[in-house]
Amino acid sequence: MPLVNATDRPIAAASAEKVPDRVVRVLELDRPDARNAMSTALLGQLLDAVTDAREDDDVAAIVLTGAAGHFSGGADLKEAMDRAGQVRRMELFGMVYEAVATSPKATVAGITGSCVGGGVEVAAACDIRVADATARFRFPGASLGFPVGPAKLVGLVGLGTAKDLVLTSRMIDAAEAHRIGLVQRLVDTDPLEAAVDVATAIAGNHPHAITYLKAQFDRFSGLGDRVAAENDALHALAEAGGDFTALTAPNPKTTSGWSAVAWKHR
Repeated sequence: MPLVNATDRPIAAASAEKVPDRVVRVLELDRPDARNAMSTALLGQLLDAVTDAREDDDVAAIVLTGAAGHFSGGADLKEAMDRAGQVRRMELFGMVYEAVATSPKATVAGITGSCVGGGVEVAAACDIRVADATARFRFPGASLGFPVGPAKLVGLVGLGTAKDLVLTSRMIDAAEAHRIGLVQRLVDTDPLEAAVDVATAIAGNHPHAITYLKAQFDRFSGLGDRVAAENDALHALAEAGGDFTALTAPNPKTTSGWSAVAWKHR
C-alpha cells in the first residue's frame, strides 16, 4: 500500500500556453491512522516521489500535503529500530529535506492539522506554505534531543523568532504562523486547492526564469549550505547514538568540528 500518493493536476488554461502539456505534481502523505507520521518506509517513498517529480520534464511545480486532516505529526516515534535503523531513518530525513529545499522546481505545502517535527521541517523546506485555521506547528527537536530547526526556520521568520520556536519547542496556531511569516497564505478554503493554485501561478511563468531565480534565492540566502550542515550533524549524532560530544569532536572531513559554520558536506 503506498504511503505517498502522487497525482498530476493539469495546468489551468491561462498558464497552459506557456507550459503546454505540463502538470502540477501533488504528493500526499497517506498514513491517516498515524497522522501521517514519517516512518522509514514513508520517508523512502517520499524521497523517491520528490526525486521523480524533480526529474520529470512534464512536472512544472510540486505540491506537498497530507491526508485525513493532517500534514504530518513528525517522525514515527513508535517505529521499532536498532542503531543501524535509526541512522538510516535520519539519513532519509536529511535526504528528503535537501531534495525539497534544493528543488529546481517550485514547491508549495498545503497544510491542515498537525505540522510537527519532521513534518514541519518538510513544510519549511518548501518555497511557500499555505494553511487553514486548523493547522498547528511545532519544532520539538530541543525537547526530543535533536539539533534541528534553525537551518530552514531562521531564513523564514528571522533569528529571534526562530530561537523562540526552536528553543522552547512550543506549539503555535495558524494565525501566529501567518503573522510571523512561517505561513505565507492563510486561507479559509481547502489549503490543498489553494496550494495548487499558487503552484499553477508559478508554473505559468517562464520555467527557466523560475529555475534561475530559485538558484539565486539559494545562493543569496545560503539555504542549501545550512540544510546540508544541519543534516550532516543530525546524521553524525544518530551514528553516535545521541552522544552530543560527537558534534564537537573533530570532523573527519575537515579540521573543524561537526557543527562548524564553514563545514561543507561535499
